[in-house]
Amino acid sequence: MGNWFIPALEEFQSERALLHLGLNSATRYYRELSVPGIGGVWFVRQLSWSAAGIALAKELALKPAKVANAIEALACKLEWRYGKENYTRRGQRAFDRDEDDGIWSFNDLSDKTHYVQVTYRQSTVRALSNLKLTNGTRFNTMELMQPGQELADAFLDQMKIRKALFGWLSGEKISTTYAITKGLGSCWPTPKEKEIVRDILRADAPDGLGDSHRRHSLIEAFGRNTVNMPGLDDIKKNLLQSPGQNLREQVDNINTALAFDAMLECGRAVIYTCANLIAEKAPPLPAKLAQDRNLSKALDALRKSANNFRQATGKKYAAALRFMEAILSPSANNAECLNFVNIR
Repeated sequence: MGNWFIPALEEFQSERALLHLGLNSATRYYRELSVPGIGGVWFVRQLSWSAAGIALAKELALKPAKVANAIEALACKLEWRYGKENYTRRGQRAFDRDEDDGIWSFNDLSDKTHYVQVTYRQSTVRALSNLKLTNGTRFNTMELMQPGQELADAFLDQMKIRKALFGWLSGEKISTTYAITKGLGSCWPTPKEKEIVRDILRADAPDGLGDSHRRHSLIEAFGRNTVNMPGLDDIKKNLLQSPGQNLREQVDNINTALAFDAMLECGRAVIYTCANLIAEKAPPLPAKLAQDRNLSKALDALRKSANNFRQATGKKYAAALRFMEAILSPSANNAECLNFVNIR
């Protein structure tokens, strides 16, 4: 019989390029500077799902995050079921994979295996407290404040929705009718839900980053358009033409935030280009990679975007400034610039 042994664990140092480029704090800063308080919220029902999750979890002695994630997954899956060809929300791959498996229970849809790793709820947490819908910073320990309770009620008090969700969370089957789909789905917030969220957004945001009225100014600028979805240039133009107000600084800060985003995207493009070269078995050393024509173009685009950020006249966040200065350093050649981007 041969000798068997279990080898000892070996540690290998590894480094990987991170697509946030070490600029997560700067990303949050410019997001708050431009549209304070909303975090990663894109649509009204993100807030409604979370508020309802907290309310129902309290009634049923369940964990709020599990309930809110499951309500979100159910709402998205119902939307997917009724319009697969036009579906644009999260979870499509899981829903397609599970199509023939009857995955509709609370326990199943609260499991990330049957939805997504990163939910809308996770990017809503900061907004819930910033907009005074809840108190607390951790979702599972949050308590609804009056506006949050009103939003949860506006969502749940639709015909059959509270009863349907309460039964579903208790182990019953969920009705998959179109009426339930509209009652839960992201595209059909009720007038009351929209009114509550609109009033919250019109309130001041005294965060010290800029004018406390800037969220209200954006809403007013957005509303002075003849089309439903005006372009950002139209909104900035309306801000500058706001009667009796000087909103030049707000527009400058928006332009600086856009310049920062462009610099970040160019940095990511450098990483993607580098990754493709390594996948094609190019030498992985920065000095060798930097000689590639496509990578050189990506680095030039990054320098150009960094220069645009430098010339922007709005507020500059310290981490973004350090990144910009490193990219634009006169002594930084392509290899050094590439090395800096990839070790962030």
